[in-house]
Amino acid sequence: MHQNQPFRASIDVMSGRPPWVGRKAELGDLQGLLGAVRRGGGGCALVEGPPGIGKSSLVREAVRTAGGDDVLLLRGSADEFCVSLPFQLVTEALRPVRGAESAPEPGSLWGAGARDPLAAGVQQALAQVERACAVRPVVLVASDLQWADEASLAVFGSLMRLTVQLPLLLVGELTTGSTREEVRQLRRAVRAHGVRAIMLGPLNADEAAVLAEKLLTVPLSPSLRDLVLTSGGNPLYVRELTGAMVREKRLEVRGGQAHLVTGPESGRRLPKSLGAAIADRVGCLSKDALEVLRTASMLGTTFDSGELAAVVGWPVDRVVEALNEASETGVLTDTGAAAEFQAPLLRQALYESMPITVRGLKHRQAAQVLSAGGWPAERVAAHLSLAGGTPDTWTVNWLGSWGTALLSRVPELVRDLLQRATDSMARDDERREPLEAVLAMAAFLRGRQPECEELAARVLARTEDPDRAGEMTWLLAYTLLSQARGAEGIEAVVSAPARWELSPVWRARLCALHALLLVMGSAPQDESAFPVLNRALELGRAQGDAQSIAYASQAKFLYCVQRDRYEESRACLEEGIAVAADAPQLTDVYLIMLTNNMVAWEEIDLIDRAWESARAVRKRAIEAGTARLQAVLVSAARLAYMVGAWDEALADLETAREMPMMHRLTVLVRSIEVLIRMHRGEMDAARDFAEEVGDPDRLNPTVRITGEDIWRIRLAVAEAAGRQEEVRAILRRICDDDVLTGINDAYVLLAPAVRSAQYLGDRELAADVLAAARREAERDVRPKVRAAALWCQGMVEAAPQPLREALAYYREVGRVEAFGCAEDLSVVLAQAGDTEAAKAAMRVAVEGYLALGATGDLDRADARWRELGLRRGAQGSRKRAATGWGALTPTEQRIAELVAEGLSNPDIGERLYSSRRTIQTHVTHILAKLGLRSRGEVARAIAYRPGSWGALPIRYV
Repeated sequence: MHQNQPFRASIDVMSGRPPWVGRKAELGDLQGLLGAVRRGGGGCALVEGPPGIGKSSLVREAVRTAGGDDVLLLRGSADEFCVSLPFQLVTEALRPVRGAESAPEPGSLWGAGARDPLAAGVQQALAQVERACAVRPVVLVASDLQWADEASLAVFGSLMRLTVQLPLLLVGELTTGSTREEVRQLRRAVRAHGVRAIMLGPLNADEAAVLAEKLLTVPLSPSLRDLVLTSGGNPLYVRELTGAMVREKRLEVRGGQAHLVTGPESGRRLPKSLGAAIADRVGCLSKDALEVLRTASMLGTTFDSGELAAVVGWPVDRVVEALNEASETGVLTDTGAAAEFQAPLLRQALYESMPITVRGLKHRQAAQVLSAGGWPAERVAAHLSLAGGTPDTWTVNWLGSWGTALLSRVPELVRDLLQRATDSMARDDERREPLEAVLAMAAFLRGRQPECEELAARVLARTEDPDRAGEMTWLLAYTLLSQARGAEGIEAVVSAPARWELSPVWRARLCALHALLLVMGSAPQDESAFPVLNRALELGRAQGDAQSIAYASQAKFLYCVQRDRYEESRACLEEGIAVAADAPQLTDVYLIMLTNNMVAWEEIDLIDRAWESARAVRKRAIEAGTARLQAVLVSAARLAYMVGAWDEALADLETAREMPMMHRLTVLVRSIEVLIRMHRGEMDAARDFAEEVGDPDRLNPTVRITGEDIWRIRLAVAEAAGRQEEVRAILRRICDDDVLTGINDAYVLLAPAVRSAQYLGDRELAADVLAAARREAERDVRPKVRAAALWCQGMVEAAPQPLREALAYYREVGRVEAFGCAEDLSVVLAQAGDTEAAKAAMRVAVEGYLALGATGDLDRADARWRELGLRRGAQGSRKRAATGWGALTPTEQRIAELVAEGLSNPDIGERLYSSRRTIQTHVTHILAKLGLRSRGEVARAIAYRPGSWGALPIRYV
C-alpha cells in the first residue's frame, strides 16, 4: 500500500504561462499563415471566442512553434480604458518601430484646427507598418479588439486591406459578445475581405484533463478528472481551478495519481465557476498587494509601473514588494517595459471589486496626481472621464487650462468632458464661457455646424472679452458661410467692432472674412468687395498677421477669377501662400490656396507648374491628415485627366472614395471616373451614372457649377442609344447662355457637341453650337477657350486651318484634347481629299488613344475613318494588354521598379509626390495585372520582364 504524499505545486499552476494542449486544426491554420508571410506573402486572421478560452495562448503558441527571428513580432492589447483614448492599442503595438513624433501644442483655438489628429495618426501608423515590412516580414497581433478605440480599429481595417500586398500577418483577438457598433463594422469588413476566422470553442474532455495533468505534473485520479471536467473545457477555468486546489492544499498523491482531499479539515469550498475562481485567486492576495493591484486595474491591462507608483503614493520599495507578490501568484506578468495582468479577467475582477463611488474617487485622485506629476494630459482626461459624476472645481479648472490643447489630440473625449462640465454649471457661472468657447471650436472641427452656431452665439451674447468675441465672431460667420448664409455672416462681422473694443489683429481678421463673405456672395459685376479686400490686406500687413493676409489673399483670388483676370488671380495667391506656409494653424486655408494655385497655373497652360503645386499640396495635406486631402486628391485627379494621366487620376479618385465625402465631391469624383471609363468604351458605367444623376439643370448649384462632365456623359449616352431627339434637346440646352455661364469649364462641352450635331446631320444645330462657342470665347479670354472655339469652327466650316491651330496649341501645352482634335482634323482633311495629311493627323489620334487606353474613342474614330477609306493598319495591334507587363501603365511601371528596389509605399509616395494610399492602390493593380501575390514576387519577376517599358506620347504623365 502506497503511503500518501503531499502535493508539490508546479510553477505553471501559480505563475507561469499555461502549457499548450489541443487546438491542432486552429494552430495549423495560424502556422500556415505564418509560413506564407515568411515567404513574402500576407494574411489576416480573426481569433474569436469567450473569455478565457485561450485566444492569446493560441497565437503565442503559433508564433513560438514557427521559430526563427526573421519575423518582427508586434503586439498591442486593449481594455475598456482604451475606448476613449485614440491609438492606445496601435501605440503599444508599434512602439518598437515608431519614429519621432511631434504632437501640436496649439496656443489658441485656431491651432486646434491645424490638422485632423485621427486621420493623420492613422496614416502615420500605416506608414510605420509599411516601412517595417520593407525590412522584414511583420506579424502584428491586436488583442482584445472588442475594447479597441475607434482609431485603432480604423488602422486594423486599413492594415487588413494591405495584407494583399505586404509581408504582413495581421491577427486580431476578439472576445465574443461585444455590442459596439465599431466592432460590428469590423466583423462586416472581415467577412467582406475573406479573412480567416478562427472560432475557439472549449477543449474536449481528454484535452482538459491533459491540461490539468500538465499543470499539476502528475496524472489525475478519476474523481479529480471528473471535477476538472466541470470547467466546461475553458482553459483559464482549468488553470484557476487547479491553482485553487494547490493554494488550499486540497491535493495529495496516492498511487501515482493526484487526488482531491475531502473532509471538514480540507478548507474552503472550491470555486464552481470561472468568475468564482478568479475571485478566489484575488482573495488570496495580501492587503498591500490587493490595494496596489486594484489601483493598477484602473490603469489598464498593461500599465506603466512608474505611473502606478505615482498614483498609489507609497514608498517605492512597498510598491515593488506588492508587485513581486502579484507576479509570484501569477496575477501579473513583467513584460520588461511595463507590467501586464496575466488575464484580462483578473484585472476586471479587481476593478469591479471596488464600489462605483470608490472607483470614481480613485480616478479623480489619479487624475490630480498624474497632472501634478507632468504625465500626458490625455491620461489625465481619461481618468476624469471614468470618474463620472459632476465635475468638481479642480476638474473644471483643469479643463479650462487644457481643453484647447486636447482638442487636437482627443477631440471626442475632451468634448464629452466639457459638455459634462458645462451641463453642471449655472447659466451665469463665469467659468462656463471659456469652456463653451472650446466646445464651439470642437463642434466646428467635427462639422457639427448647428451646434457650433448655437455655442458661438451663446458665448457672444454675454462675453466681455474682446479677443474671445473676435474668435467667436469669426467662427460664427465662417459657419454661416459654410451653410450658404453669407448675409447673416456679413451682419455678424460688421456689427462686432461696434459691440467690442476689438484688438487691431481681430479687426484685421474679421475684415478679411468680411471680404471673403462679400466675394462668395457677389456677382462678377458687383464691385462692393473690392475696397473691403484692399482694406483687409492693408490691415493684415500692418499687423503682420498671417491669418488676415491668407484669407484676404484667398478672397482676392476668387474676386479676380470671377472677372476672368487669371494672371492677376495667380499673383494674389503668392502672398497668402508665403505667409501661411509656416503657420500650422492656417493649414486649411493654405491647402485651399495651394489647390487654387494648381488650378491657376493650369488655367494659363503652365502645366509643369500646375504639377509642382499638385505635389506640394498633396504632401502638405498628407502630413496634416486633414479631411481637405480628399478635395486635394479630386483636384489633382481632374488635372491628371486633362493631361492624359488617366490611370493616375483613377487611383487618386479611388483613394478619395475611401474617405467620408460631401455630395458635391461624390458627383465630381463619379463624373471624372465615368468620363474616363466612357472614353475607354465602358458605356454601362456612363448609362448608370446618367440615370442616377438625372437632369443636370435640377442639380444643387454647388454641384451644377462643376457639371460640364455630366452634360458630356448624358450627351454620349443618348447618342449611343440612338435617341436623336434627346440628343437635340441636350444640344439646345448646351447652347443656352444660362447653361454655359453657370458652368466653370463649359468650353469642354462645345467640340463634342458639334460632333454630336454632325452625327445627327443637323447643320443648323452645329452652327448654333459654334455661335455659342464664339460667345464663350468672347466672355472667357483663356487660350484653351479660344482653342475650343477654333476646334468648333474647323468642324462646322470643314476648314483645316482652325483645327491645325487648335491642335498645335493642345500639343504644345500637353492637353488631352489633342487627340480628339487630331481625329476631327483627319476627317476634315480626308473629306477635302488630302489623304496624306489626313493619315498624319490620324496617326496622332491613334497614338494618343492607344496610350490612354481610349478604346471607345478609337472605335468611334475607326468607324468615321472607314467611311472615308482610311485604315490604321498595324497600329491596331498596339492596344494595351489586359494582363502581363504590357498591361501596366507608365506610372505603374515606375512604381513596380521602386517596389523591386525594396521601397515601401510611403517612401514611393514621397519620391513620386503622391499619397501612400494612392501608391497602395497602384500596387494592388500591379499585382492583379501581373498575377502575382506579393511585392517580393514583383522584385523577382521584374528582372525577367520582356522588352522595354516604352513611353507615352503625352508630355505630362
